[in-house]
Amino acid sequence: MLHTAAASTVMKLIFFVLLCVVNIIQAQHVDPSQTQNRTVTCRPFGACEPCPVDALHEPFCHPFGNRQLMHCSNTTTPTTRPPDEPYPVSPPPGALGETPAWQPCGRVPAKERADFYEFVACNLFFATLAIAISLFRSRRVEAHQARRIAVRIGLVRGGG
Repeated sequence: MLHTAAASTVMKLIFFVLLCVVNIIQAQHVDPSQTQNRTVTCRPFGACEPCPVDALHEPFCHPFGNRQLMHCSNTTTPTTRPPDEPYPVSPPPGALGETPAWQPCGRVPAKERADFYEFVACNLFFATLAIAISLFRSRRVEAHQARRIAVRIGLVRGGG
């Protein structure tokens, strides 16, 4: 009797799990007729900028640590902008319902140029320091050798 009650409980549990799985699958099903007329259109809005420190872990900050603002909207026709306006400063008329989003972008030329000049300046500093140390050391070695030769040939008399 105990064995049949346990089997009945297991069967009810399996039925409940299957019912939940079917319900989840049905909830994820999207009707293709409803999605044919709706598209998401995103357009760049602003220039590429460095990511703030607290957002560097976000996927839109990879691989270069820069991001660009995008305005996305659900539309049936894509919005176009005139070619002479690369980065609009205000949203176009009728742009209600737009969702701001971020996309990764390439390197920022001004930042890369500044980093390059910093790299060159550091290399010049270390090269100058290395040359100065090398000159100082070689002069010191030359003076020591000159003293040793002078003592050897007897130009300098020892105090002892």
